Amino acid sequence: MITTKEQLRQALSELEAEKRLALDIESDSFYHYEERLCIVTISSPRENYIFDTLALGESGRELQSLVERQDRPLLMHSANNDVLALKRGYRLEFGWIQDTALACTLLNYPQTSLASLAEAFLGLRLPKDLQRHDWGQRPILQQHVDYLINDTRHLFEIHDRIETELRDRDIYEEYELECRALVQSVPREREFDPERFRRIRAHEELDASRRGALKALYAWRDGLARSLNRAPFRVISDGTLLELAKDPPRDLAELSRRSGVGRWLQDHAGEMLAAIGRGLSEPAPLRAPFRPRTTSDDAKRLDPRQRDVLGKLKGWREKEAASRGLGLQAVLPTPVMFELIQNPPRDATELAAHPRVGQSRARRYGEKLLQLLAPLARARR
Repeated sequence: MITTKEQLRQALSELEAEKRLALDIESDSFYHYEERLCIVTISSPRENYIFDTLALGESGRELQSLVERQDRPLLMHSANNDVLALKRGYRLEFGWIQDTALACTLLNYPQTSLASLAEAFLGLRLPKDLQRHDWGQRPILQQHVDYLINDTRHLFEIHDRIETELRDRDIYEEYELECRALVQSVPREREFDPERFRRIRAHEELDASRRGALKALYAWRDGLARSLNRAPFRVISDGTLLELAKDPPRDLAELSRRSGVGRWLQDHAGEMLAAIGRGLSEPAPLRAPFRPRTTSDDAKRLDPRQRDVLGKLKGWREKEAASRGLGLQAVLPTPVMFELIQNPPRDATELAAHPRVGQSRARRYGEKLLQLLAPLARARR
């Protein structure tokens, strides 16, 4: 257990000589509005280390020396969220990541969870009793340590098994390119979008005025959750918001009797009624109103000719993946499809130069991709 700067530097010294490392993190986003990085677990093939990042504070940024090397793989499982959390929390930059869950997706495994892989490859049943534990709580007990190291110490053997299959199926280069894309991922600031109330199941069954009440309640909940630093669903559930919008309470007494409105929420009952009243007077349409596209959305804003090519690319990709028994992303990642449509390569050299296409895909699929993209490439000239 690493809780001090002295212990941290000793651990870094011990881990420096290792040829492979495995890493996992735990945060408290299930409980709090503002996510905190609570624990980093790092294993070598010989030893396991638990870094208490709440105790270490900013000194935990010294983990940079372990994750930045490009000559030593850092094994992770479902790395994307962990990488983004470490970039946000400690501004870490990564060198070489190998992601077992990503590999399973490319290989089209029906189950990609770490627990399913441990059972399939190692005959181990990993306990799941702490999946919803609040990792911001202290002290960290032995049962917590045992759970944490299970997320890293088995990755070496699991990855070795999967790497063999990646090479046998001739998609190891594709795997490495996708892992490299993980390294380049950029964290975004969390922004509240009031139109996301439409993600609440059955919202479409409401009329426009009651949908407006649901939208207002959704925004009210986010504001309260932010001020209390609680995950929004821990303030009041989506289902309760829907029921309040569907059958709006007329006064405080009626609101207090509603299921799902906890006693502690009584202090905010006036705010809830005000939000409902506001929303009922501001009907919300079934579909979200048009908004200017963001830079990331522009990639999917295609003209009719581009959409036609996109449909053909998707059809070809599905057939190719099925014939090889691979996942769709192994054939061609979805973001790459949009990038090729927007900037179609004029020849095989340009195609292979794309950082997520590579030589292997270009050799195998280059002729077909250039054929499908030809109408757009001609228009580009």
